[in-house]
Amino acid sequence: MHGLTPPAVVAVIVTHRRALELRRLLDGLGSSEVGLLGCVISDHSPDGSVAELARSTPFKTVVLEDPSNPGPGAGWANAARAGLRHFPEASAIWYLDDDVVIPSGLLGTLFEEMIKSGADSIAPLLEDAAGKLWAFPEPASPGLRALIRQATTPADARTLLGDQPIPFCWCTGACYLVTKPVIARLGFHREDFWMLGEDLEYSMRLAGGSRAVFTGKVSVDHLPHSAASPEGGRQSDYMKFCSLLQNLSYLAFHAQHSQHMKCYLPGNFRRFFRSHGPLSRTLRDAAACFWGGAVRAQPAGMEFGRRLRARISSYGF
Repeated sequence: MHGLTPPAVVAVIVTHRRALELRRLLDGLGSSEVGLLGCVISDHSPDGSVAELARSTPFKTVVLEDPSNPGPGAGWANAARAGLRHFPEASAIWYLDDDVVIPSGLLGTLFEEMIKSGADSIAPLLEDAAGKLWAFPEPASPGLRALIRQATTPADARTLLGDQPIPFCWCTGACYLVTKPVIARLGFHREDFWMLGEDLEYSMRLAGGSRAVFTGKVSVDHLPHSAASPEGGRQSDYMKFCSLLQNLSYLAFHAQHSQHMKCYLPGNFRRFFRSHGPLSRTLRDAAACFWGGAVRAQPAGMEFGRRLRARISSYGF
């Protein structure tokens, strides 16, 4: 039973220039019916606005300001450490993207399903603004992997897979709950991915070393960013995509629990070329991403990735 009754949860959030999204998320957390002890926010663009929001929450909120913007992995690791330090009575950490929307009763359902299945971590389904599946955890069962890909909406997924918790081999890190004992055993997010993929590595580690499940009983909105939350433009998108390609290449060939990640590499490289064109520089940079991750065995936050981002910074977009 993991010592989870009664539930005692600390939410941890990483944010970067998304005040409107963060306010919406904190409002949703304020309506959680059970078990929320408080919240720790890693603010990677501190200007005082997040600290001001924190003062208005109905629960204790701790803000960690880091203008160096070290990436989500470092942000979540720092926030989780602080959460366990500020809330020693916590039994679980709730990892959240700042652009998700928390429906009423979500935390209670996640706890109920986690306890029922004897799991150490649990994730919901994710849906977009149109009510379609935005992302889903990858089922450990090959048969269920094929089945869930027939679903268009969360309701479809529930019809196809049922309501029982299902073991996953990885999941997107927008919303998932992890027990304190398994964190003590398996550790925190890695801090050397820079951006994109750190959540996959962490969920793979959870799935490889503990019982990790997802539930179709609940889904969480993962919504587009507002116009008031700038995303940095085409150069920033290109740089993030390269980070993703290097991190996925690293995971496919060097992560202990990467399962069948190699199967997904070609599709992500094709998506890169569709987004940014089959140009000489995109071909060169894609090759560099694969070389850095698969051959040099470095995630994008290490030296090879830093040099690649420095080169991209010199491009004219």
